[in-house]
Amino acid sequence: MLKQFSLVFFVLLACYNGVNSRELKHITKELEVIAPASEAWELYRNLGLINLIDRELTNIFESTEVLKGDGGVGTVVKLTFVPGNSSYTEKFTVIDDQRRVKETKGLEGDCLAIGCSVQILEYEIIEKSQNSSIIKSTISYAVKEEFQAKDPKPSIQVVEAIHITNELEVNAPASEVWELYRNLGLFELAANELKNVVQSLQVLKGDGEVGTVVKTTFVPVLQPLQNTL
Repeated sequence: MLKQFSLVFFVLLACYNGVNSRELKHITKELEVIAPASEAWELYRNLGLINLIDRELTNIFESTEVLKGDGGVGTVVKLTFVPGNSSYTEKFTVIDDQRRVKETKGLEGDCLAIGCSVQILEYEIIEKSQNSSIIKSTISYAVKEEFQAKDPKPSIQVVEAIHITNELEVNAPASEVWELYRNLGLFELAANELKNVVQSLQVLKGDGEVGTVVKTTFVPVLQPLQNTL
């Protein structure tokens, strides 16, 4: 039976430094998550995302370090990649609670170390419904003239919060995998194998068929949410 469960986070590291928008290149990614916009924003607006990276993405990041600040505008954070021979330092430049927009400016490392002149990442949390939201991440970067031919690009490695849509090859027949996913098997697996992510699971209604309601309590970043099968 399956012994793997994949949580994919997607980290975007990008470029900016006051050049005009026509000189910037952009990469945009949208991710729908089953969480209210207010909860997703609380994760992204300060150091919640950094803490999540530090805890859950140890295969990508060796360490995270807050060099300055407490999560507000002006905070400087250093991310060191595995195996420890490269890093990226960014500064929080915009935290807009009304628009739910956060921007970080690259100070050193990543694209800035290979020919980019500027690097910025913007997160925007968009409310879709009462219990779901869209995380829009935009990388903006510019390349120094002398490096144009090499076409350097920022790394794309971090944050897609709590998204279970990665392709995963498993050594099991499709019929067994389907039996795991079609009812409550996946939730039971999460409760047993992901204790560092899932604090508890509670079936509020049903037996795994259509209409079943499951309450998932995460540890400790995201608050309880309900899934309807």
